[in-house]
Amino acid sequence: MSPRNPLHFAEVLVCLDGSSYSQAAVEYATQIALEHNASLTGIGVIDLPGIRRSTGPAPIGAMHYDRLADQQHFQETREIVAEVLKDFGKTCQEKKIRYSIHSETGSPFREIIEESKFHDFIIIGQKTFFRYNLKHEPGNTLDRILHKGLTAVLAIPDSVRQIKKVLIAYDNSVQVTKSIQMFLLLHIWNQCDITLLNVNNNASRGIQLLDRLGDYFGRYGVKSEKVQVRGRVDEAILSYIREHDIDLLVMGAYGKRSVSEFVFGSVTKSLVAQAGIPLFIYH
Repeated sequence: MSPRNPLHFAEVLVCLDGSSYSQAAVEYATQIALEHNASLTGIGVIDLPGIRRSTGPAPIGAMHYDRLADQQHFQETREIVAEVLKDFGKTCQEKKIRYSIHSETGSPFREIIEESKFHDFIIIGQKTFFRYNLKHEPGNTLDRILHKGLTAVLAIPDSVRQIKKVLIAYDNSVQVTKSIQMFLLLHIWNQCDITLLNVNNNASRGIQLLDRLGDYFGRYGVKSEKVQVRGRVDEAILSYIREHDIDLLVMGAYGKRSVSEFVFGSVTKSLVAQAGIPLFIYH
């Protein structure tokens, strides 16, 4: 049987907050655009609810000054967002990449989800800072997108590396299967060295799953290596990433609570925090 013809995507949404994570996201996005003739949309969102929360409740009689502080923070943030979007546009122009920019005010999660309806996947930092000029801890935008998003996500650390080795962490769940299907259809990394990994204390079951998955990849004309290991899921995956210098992890965001399947609150969150490489995830 001849390999299937891949679907080619055209639209990528890049989340911009001016951080080192965002800068790395732009690097990955422009590389993908140049290699696959994609167009990019840079989105900047002023997290007005977050800015208001950061000032805290105003003392009695100080509401006027609290409003002034909100206005000042909003104006400063708007100027920073405009500069971040301008820099993104300049980068795309220099590289001759088709692009557009999108600026919004409100909840970053809601605005990104709304815009993602018309894009093939999202590139976003593994940590997000949509209050821009305020000193604060990273926001929970990525967590929320992984919980309730519509589109595949490429979650980026704060550094850039060439993607040559890809690890597919397969647990037979619906969630990771969706990620794998989208990974193959996008056809961005299908020519990389691809390893299919199953973590399962039932070795024969794990091998059986990998054989079926390997056949599926083969029908797309994609070569892969199969590895079955025992142990705790997150520890086994992290160990394999570090020992084999993996550049990209493909995984699911949800799963039932069992030894061989992902649980968002534990395994997925652990891998986002510790893997140190881009993660491709599709809800």
